[in-house]
Amino acid sequence: MEIESFVADLQRSIDYRDQIEHVARLPARKADYGEIHEPLHPALVSALKQAGIRRFYSHQASAINKSLEGSHVVVATSTASGKSLCYNIPVLHTVLNNPAKRALYLFPTKALAQDQLRKLRDLNLPDGPQVGIYDGDTPLAERRA
Repeated sequence: MEIESFVADLQRSIDYRDQIEHVARLPARKADYGEIHEPLHPALVSALKQAGIRRFYSHQASAINKSLEGSHVVVATSTASGKSLCYNIPVLHTVLNNPAKRALYLFPTKALAQDQLRKLRDLNLPDGPQVGIYDGDTPLAERRA
């Protein structure tokens, strides 16, 4: 279904008819890319290429650079804008360069934790860090790990 048809269906719907105040179609914008200042771990670069990630959007590059420099970073962007890479790249780079390092991620929902775990595993980092979830559903046998 085309987006215009979908919006028109919503506007005609009894459930939504009076709830839509304004509809605007915004033109596509050219992507703005940035550079990472520090060379990333070769295994991470390879995994990113395998995942089809060859460059970073400017907000990702800025966040990754600041994080790798040791700064605190807050990223507030829309859904599906690549926020996960803003923190996963510095963490993975650091752990790959120093396997004694550890990272603890805290997520407000189990669904988000599962989604983020899947993203980390999808990178298929050979000899990468072990990743897992520890919550109320974690089997006792896995909790020590």
